[in-house]
Amino acid sequence: MKLNDKYYFIFDRLIRSVYPKHCPVCDEIIPLNRDYCKCSDFDNIKLSDDYCRHCGHDIKNCCCGGENSVYLPDVAAVYVYGGRIRSDILSFKFNYDKYLAKKLGAEMAERCAKAYCDVDFDYVTFVPMTKEAVKKRGYNQSQLLAEVVAEKFFIESKALLLKAADTAAQHSLSGKERINNLKNSIILNDNVQLKGKNILLCDDVKTTGTTLKSCVDVLIKAGASKVCCICVAVSDFNR
Repeated sequence: MKLNDKYYFIFDRLIRSVYPKHCPVCDEIIPLNRDYCKCSDFDNIKLSDDYCRHCGHDIKNCCCGGENSVYLPDVAAVYVYGGRIRSDILSFKFNYDKYLAKKLGAEMAERCAKAYCDVDFDYVTFVPMTKEAVKKRGYNQSQLLAEVVAEKFFIESKALLLKAADTAAQHSLSGKERINNLKNSIILNDNVQLKGKNILLCDDVKTTGTTLKSCVDVLIKAGASKVCCICVAVSDFNR
């Protein structure tokens, strides 16, 4: 049904007074034709197109020389981890707010279109969790993001990696502890053939890059030609 501006305004006011639509981030009442209110405009902490391909930060804030920095061949992100985007990611991961995958994944895809415009990807994959961890949380948030990104590019989303054993939560560890924590815990999924393939690896937040590096190493060892990483946000942990 199409309404002209005058009647749409009246219709919108009437419906909102009876069945108000709320912003899923801050719960403010919003117009029917919006999914979020202005609180979800994160341009103030978005990363620029002039960024370091090895840490994901803006060039002027490159942290490759940081104490806990891990070198990655290609990584890009949408935001700096903090403020409202931090709240969104935490809600997405721990409060069962799965609806945020659609918005965040779409923004990751938009970033990829610029950052990796010269790469033809064969698969989109994601940082794995153990079966027990997925069962406890109810889902793997990185997988949900990967599925959205894959859909945007008409590429198959595939679980190329498995996490063979539970490890301590990375966010609770120091940089050096993170490296040892993940040793031999991430493995290749059975019957996966990656020789000569280009892979896009998705995760929610890059902190030191240790988790992403572990995944990249396994994929490259399995024969992948190129592995590029995309995250919702990058953290300042490595400085």
